[in-house]
Amino acid sequence: MIRKMFAVVTGAQGGIGCAIVNRLLSDGFFVIAIDKTDRGIFSEHKNVINLSCDISDEDSVRTTFSTISKKCDRLNVLVNLAGINHKSSIKDMQISKWDNLFRTNVGGMFLTVKHALHMMKAGKNASIINFSSIAGHVASKDYPAYVTSKAAVESFTIGLSKELSEYGIKVNAVAPGWVNAGFTDAARSQSDNPDELEEAARKAHLMGRMAEAEEIASVISWLANSKSNFITGQIVFVDGGLMRVH
Repeated sequence: MIRKMFAVVTGAQGGIGCAIVNRLLSDGFFVIAIDKTDRGIFSEHKNVINLSCDISDEDSVRTTFSTISKKCDRLNVLVNLAGINHKSSIKDMQISKWDNLFRTNVGGMFLTVKHALHMMKAGKNASIINFSSIAGHVASKDYPAYVTSKAAVESFTIGLSKELSEYGIKVNAVAPGWVNAGFTDAARSQSDNPDELEEAARKAHLMGRMAEAEEIASVISWLANSKSNFITGQIVFVDGGLMRVH
């Protein structure tokens, strides 16, 4: 049995996920990097285990955390990053798309927490960090399912913080603004004028730009360590002042 500080990161092989995994590694964690498809990004790193998991499916989550429990006897950190987006008006939204987004963005967090909890209770100063989004507060008409799911994530986080306080487990969420990775990369690839995104980001944030993935990872690092032990039930805005613009 490996005796280290253990962290699980879902959505670990995307741009933000990779930055978080690398930051936690530099902080001395052994990281279990979960993604729906294992692209082997961390396959050469001795302190990372790559696992494939569909977080919207309980059998997949149960099997994944059973595998994890054979590698480590406790979890110190769970980062619930994995999520999906879907652009559609309410009028045109397919029920299957709406349901799938909620099964992933909200249900996936519920399932990972449910199956990680027995190991987190054994972790000293354990921390659960959920990913919300500024979109849960500054809603867009083009993404009604996504913005609603992120508002739900924040309520889930607050409720969970109350339930797990008796075990000394802190539960918080981060709400980024635009990040130069992930969904922004997807938007660039689909845009006829990617430069417009940069201009929109400049106008949307007081800092005049979008965040870099490493800046998000630094906040995760702080919430994961003992320096934030008196912080729980909070939504931490990492938005470059976007909320003060809108």
